[in-house]
Amino acid sequence: MAASIAGVTPDANAAPLRLRRPPGRGDELDQLVDALNAMRERLRQHAIELGNANARMAAILDNIPDLAWVKDAGGRYVGVNRALAAAKGFSQPGQLIGMNDHDIQPPELARKYLADDAEVMATSGAKRIEEQHINADGTNTLVETIKTALHDADGLVVGTVGIARDITARRQGEADRDARRLAEAANHAKSEFLANMSHEIRTPMNAILGMSYLALQSGLDSQQANYVQKIHGAAESLLGIINDILDFSKIEAGKLDIESVPFCLADVMEGLVGLVSMNTEEKGLELVIVQPPMVPPILIGDPSRLRQVLLNLGYNAVKFTERGEVVIAVEIALRQADSIVLHFDVRDTGIGMTSEEQQRLFQPFTQGDSSTSRRYGGTGLGLSISRHLVRMMGGEIHVESAVGQGSRFHFEMRFGVLPGPDALAVPQASGLHGLRALAVDDNACARDVLVGLTTAFGLHADSAADGRAALRRVEIADATDRPYDLILLDWKMPDLDGVECLQLLCQRGSRHHPVPVVMMVTALGRDELHRRLQERKLTVGALLTKPVTPSTLLDACSRVLGLPVPEVTRASRHEQALIGMQAHLRGARILLVEDNAINREIALALLRRSGIDVGVACDGQEAVSLLEREQFDGVLMDCQMPVMDGYAATRALRQQPRWRDLPVIAMTANALVGDREKVLAAGMNDHVAKPVKVEELFSTLARWIRPAATVVADGITPTADGPIPQSGFDRGAGVAALMGDEATYLRLLGMFRDREADFAGRFRAARQAGHLSLAMRMVHDLKGVSGTLAAGAIYRAASDLERGCIDAVDADQVEILLSKVVTSLDPVIAELRTLEARRAP
Repeated sequence: MAASIAGVTPDANAAPLRLRRPPGRGDELDQLVDALNAMRERLRQHAIELGNANARMAAILDNIPDLAWVKDAGGRYVGVNRALAAAKGFSQPGQLIGMNDHDIQPPELARKYLADDAEVMATSGAKRIEEQHINADGTNTLVETIKTALHDADGLVVGTVGIARDITARRQGEADRDARRLAEAANHAKSEFLANMSHEIRTPMNAILGMSYLALQSGLDSQQANYVQKIHGAAESLLGIINDILDFSKIEAGKLDIESVPFCLADVMEGLVGLVSMNTEEKGLELVIVQPPMVPPILIGDPSRLRQVLLNLGYNAVKFTERGEVVIAVEIALRQADSIVLHFDVRDTGIGMTSEEQQRLFQPFTQGDSSTSRRYGGTGLGLSISRHLVRMMGGEIHVESAVGQGSRFHFEMRFGVLPGPDALAVPQASGLHGLRALAVDDNACARDVLVGLTTAFGLHADSAADGRAALRRVEIADATDRPYDLILLDWKMPDLDGVECLQLLCQRGSRHHPVPVVMMVTALGRDELHRRLQERKLTVGALLTKPVTPSTLLDACSRVLGLPVPEVTRASRHEQALIGMQAHLRGARILLVEDNAINREIALALLRRSGIDVGVACDGQEAVSLLEREQFDGVLMDCQMPVMDGYAATRALRQQPRWRDLPVIAMTANALVGDREKVLAAGMNDHVAKPVKVEELFSTLARWIRPAATVVADGITPTADGPIPQSGFDRGAGVAALMGDEATYLRLLGMFRDREADFAGRFRAARQAGHLSLAMRMVHDLKGVSGTLAAGAIYRAASDLERGCIDAVDADQVEILLSKVVTSLDPVIAELRTLEARRAP
């Protein structure tokens, strides 16, 4: 190319031309000839060097990826490199020599290129531009072009030189980086919005949930308790919507974690029943829970996420079902030595879905009914979140549905099991084996569940689909000397309901055998059922609330048949644990730092009711100042406050050696990805989310806070040997229930002695004044505390009394049950008082 630009092609290989002196000349002429020959040789060598340089330059230009060219003043190509030739579809660069832009470019682009050349030559300068280059195959490439004027030896402009570099990838990378920066900014803005929304909504919700919880503990009558319970449930539903949004944000960020901890499936299912049944009761639906008793009692997995998935599916089923039933079933799909695969199935008799609706079902913010006038609420995130959670736990969720025929969601999930021999999830009562039971229910699925459970407990079970069929079965069983010991009788049945069936059963009596014990089963209207039974002067062994779970059925069967029952049920273990944690914290000094007056009032009420001495500060600066003057065992610190927030206050505390080990528990209404890390980075030990859950609050406090001095409460000295009453308490079990904290166990004994000494008088006074819910609370508290202290006789008597109150037995029966409580309670109180009197000076 350089040779073409120069226009000269010297022959460096030609033989050198020698000048010869003409004959007859002198020495001067010889010298001149020699000088001319030397000059000729130097010119030849220069030509060789110039040719080599041009060749090297041509090789360089031909091998660079950039497009390079030289044009004369008329715009004709006088030199091009291979990259330009190839881009325009030519095999050799020489093919373009003599052409101009009109020969190889579209007309509009050719005019632009020639105008740029004219501008460069006119200004005798250079120009850098970004422009589109069209390749031979028709594709466009964005290039950065530098054009300069070409000068001859005299400095005159004789053309242009250009080089163009492909910058398509570079510009795309820059565009991608800009888009990423914009996306990150948008994501940050979204996170900030979610954080602010979370805080702004959770703060008033903390007041609603906290105050309603305290109100429910204050002895409301049944109507008031019903209203407040619905307020509490509605607030929890709203909190669920917020949590769905936050969980979806965590899923998008890839920061949603799955735990692997020991848990009891029956606890998960019973908690599920309590929440879903509120919705089914409002809509008059039948809720059926199917769970096999043979599931190992302890599984290894994430109970909270499993519960979240089942709740989402359960709520979804109830939402789209107007009549019929909702079934939540668990089956064992595979059992191995160290694991078990469970199949979960949630189905309903609701509106169903088309195949198109099923295709988009798991997309975020999508619902089965997406019209502007839709009847069904919700965020449209529940199913999307559920699918993510199931996948994270190793399963896949499936859906089967048809319009008008309901829907079925199901998935399988593997859980670890603890090593050791298999055990039942529900304790067995050996006295039930061989007894005969009759399950009466017009709902086939509910009937099958009752038959399956009673059979699993060792009973021989039959079934009847209505009241009249039940009466016929009882007559046949009586006549053949194979009477039923127990009848599980549904209340709400067509033609002949449970109450009418029971009345006919009592009127007919039995020829050869006593009338079987009847347990009435109902999903709705317990108060109305009580009234109808009292009007007809009918009594039942027990009232069971649907859906019936294995543990509640086993407990009820054992009680009505006079068989031993477990001293501490699963339902009471949570209560016992809470009492134990509260007792552990009794006497501790905690500094509450909270700027919101309502939140302060709730926290103060919860803490002080548990015997905790509470100091108060309204912001971080007040907290630091108060800690300068007073001693505290721990700090419960709000995060977002004026003057000085919780993060800054904690950092200030950690800078002082005396406060480096002071437990600081954060209270935060933020629940986004990274909030826990932010709390820990500030130097806090742990955090409690708002709205505050009572069990979570006290378990977190108990994990970190140790009272500075163990207060010997109520005159009982914690010694290695006692004092412990000689009867009524299982000391080892009681201490074990409190995680080995014997000092706490002894403090509880003193509290129990003083608080429960006049139980019978307080209980009778409350009932006589018409405060039935207050009386119920008294016996419930007695049952819980006696269970924690492992006072088995008192616990059983209190449980019987509580059941009698729930079943609304008549006053004479209540007095009989109360006398059993007194019989077991009074000797223990007397012995505790005697032990204390012996210590008195």
